[in-house]
Amino acid sequence: MNFFDFCILIFDFFKVPDLYSSHQPKKAEKEKVVEEVVSSVEGTKCKPKINRDFLPGKTGNSFSSFLVLPHERVRFENQEPEEEILMILRRHTITNIPWILISFLLLLSPFVLTTFPLLVSFPWKYQLVFVIVWYLVLLMFVFEKFLTWFFNLTIITDERIIDVDFINLTTKKVSDCELDKIQDVSFTNSGVFGTIFNFGDVNVQTAAEISEFEFEQVPRPDKVAEVLQRLRTEEKIEALEGRIR
Repeated sequence: MNFFDFCILIFDFFKVPDLYSSHQPKKAEKEKVVEEVVSSVEGTKCKPKINRDFLPGKTGNSFSSFLVLPHERVRFENQEPEEEILMILRRHTITNIPWILISFLLLLSPFVLTTFPLLVSFPWKYQLVFVIVWYLVLLMFVFEKFLTWFFNLTIITDERIIDVDFINLTTKKVSDCELDKIQDVSFTNSGVFGTIFNFGDVNVQTAAEISEFEFEQVPRPDKVAEVLQRLRTEEKIEALEGRIR
């Protein structure tokens, strides 16, 4: 078992979003579902595969903040058999620098604190316990910050957008909206770092139960907004032509 497989087991144990599961429906089952849907609707056209010309080039890996056309093994909860993931977005990697710097300072803190007379006066066993507890708390802090970044994500498919909010190890919130219910898409680049490293917020106004989706500090917000606008336009054209999946 390699490190990546070990991480998957840990994530599954805490019931976090199932994004890296290879348990896909068999091809025969997927084709059967599509045939049943198509055969049940007479006089309609089958929805073709999404035109990928407007998508950025396939890029990123499983730990990327801007993942385009991920591997077919990458799936999420409640994904439809024929639904295709186009993009997976997280906060820009540069936004992790503050907590990484804090973690580095906390890593060195015990060496500084042991110079204080009050701590030195304690027996070495108590000092050892203090150091062990300190690093355990630090490990929990780093683990929680990483999971918060890794599992707070936005998934854009050829059918909908899914916003996953990872609150803690036992709680998550998942919201979705179909592409044809998107009314307006806007983006904002703010701040010096946002301009230099090209990340910002994407705001999506919808006609769904949740009227607003906000994807914060995602890379290339202009391109994300463009992709969403194109997907919304294609959905409207397909609805007018009476095409279905």
